[in-house]
Amino acid sequence: MIGLWWAGLALGGVVSDGAAALEEGHLDEAIEIWSAARGGRLRASGIIEYNLGTAWYRKGDWPRAIAHLRAAARLRPRDGAIHHNLALARAELGAVPPPAALPAAWMAVLTPGELGVLGLLLTSLGSVVLVGGRLAGRGRAPGLGLLAVGLVVGGISSWGGAQLAWHPIGVIVDGEAILRDAASVNAGERLRLKPGTEVRIERSYGGFLLVIDGRDRRGWLTESAAAVAW
Repeated sequence: MIGLWWAGLALGGVVSDGAAALEEGHLDEAIEIWSAARGGRLRASGIIEYNLGTAWYRKGDWPRAIAHLRAAARLRPRDGAIHHNLALARAELGAVPPPAALPAAWMAVLTPGELGVLGLLLTSLGSVVLVGGRLAGRGRAPGLGLLAVGLVVGGISSWGGAQLAWHPIGVIVDGEAILRDAASVNAGERLRLKPGTEVRIERSYGGFLLVIDGRDRRGWLTESAAAVAW
C-alpha cells in the first residue's frame, strides 16, 4: 500500500499532525484529526481523503477506506497512488458487486472543475478570435466555432458537477444492508448488500436512500447503512 501524502504547510499543518499521530501508532487520533479537517475548510481536499482512506485501510476497515479513496479519486482522478490503494482495499473484500459507475466516462480523467476551466479558456479564446476577425475583416467562423465548443464544454462541466453533487457514491459499512422495495422498514426485502458494496445514490427520502449498485440493482436502504464518499 502506498503511504501518506505530506502537505502540511499547504494545509495548515493538518496533514502533518495526523501523519505524526499515525506514525506513533495512534490510528484513531489521526482519523479524528483528518475527519475534523474534512468537515471544515478542507472538505474538498484530495490529500485529506487519501490519508483518511490510508488510515482506515491500516485499521482494517476496508469499506470506509474505499469511501474515502473514492472521494480522493473524484478530486484527483489521474492519481495512480489513489487507484492503487483503492484496488488493494477492494481486493480485501472478496466477492462484492462491481463498483458503481461514474455519471460519465470523462470523469475518470478530468474533474468537472478542470473541464470547466477548459471551457472557459475556449470561450475566451473564441471571443478574442471573433472580435479580432471582425476588426480585421476576416469573418467570424473560427471564433464562433471556438466560442460554441467552449460553451458546450462549460455546459458539460456544469452537468457533471451537478450529477456528482446530486448522486454521490455511497459505500455499505458496518454489516450487510437490506435493499428494500420502498422507503420503509416494513417494505419488502429485495436483497442484501455486503459491506464494501459501492452504490450510486439516486435520492433520499425520510431517512432512506434510493440507490443503484454496479449491477444496476435498485432499491431503498437506510441512510446509516452507507458512508457517502463525498
